[in-house]
Amino acid sequence: MQMKVTIGGTDREVHIEKKRRMKNMYLRVNQDGSLRVTCPYGIPEAQIRRFINEKENWILKASMHQKRREVLDQEGTASPVIWWLGEKKYVRYEQASRDHILIDGDILTYYLKDFSEERISAVFRKYAAEKIRDMIVESRGEWDREICMKHGLPLPVFQVRYMTSRWGVCKPSDHKITMSTRLIHYPREAFESVLLHEYVHFLVPNHSARFYQIVRHYMPLYDRYNGLLK
Repeated sequence: MQMKVTIGGTDREVHIEKKRRMKNMYLRVNQDGSLRVTCPYGIPEAQIRRFINEKENWILKASMHQKRREVLDQEGTASPVIWWLGEKKYVRYEQASRDHILIDGDILTYYLKDFSEERISAVFRKYAAEKIRDMIVESRGEWDREICMKHGLPLPVFQVRYMTSRWGVCKPSDHKITMSTRLIHYPREAFESVLLHEYVHFLVPNHSARFYQIVRHYMPLYDRYNGLLK
């Protein structure tokens, strides 16, 4: 089911999904600015509209944060600027026989066989993944010792991939941590906070008060560092 609403003077599409066992309504802002409402069966359209209108300020704030993140996450395909570890880099393109990236000061240069958006994104994500892997190697030793070895746990296997909805994922049963290449756009402290966050899940598999107590014990500035991602 779909309908339209006006938020902040702009019409938006609303995608409505009704589920039988739900008791409450939930609202999400999609990347394209449209809205998704999940609600119980039997909720009339007028009630859904009231629910959305009551959330207008939240929708506008969420949309603004999303636009900021989209700008931050540019990979060179639509912007002359890329954010790399929290620093602004100006983008240049050069024709080359081998695809690679070179960063020199505040200049990030793509050396490419052709300049298609698909190739630019692929080259950037490959280069970002390589850097994230290097950062994992540099930082994991402390948490291998403090969290895994001290508690008799196996050392984790790491995977790096492009993820849009998660910064990191821990699977304790597989002894595996996955880190998002999108962390490359944010300051190094943000990466460190995600890395520790995932390690602590080997000790506490949920996000209980105990989980955050342990995280903040190891990293007193965790909230500030992790807040760089928000």
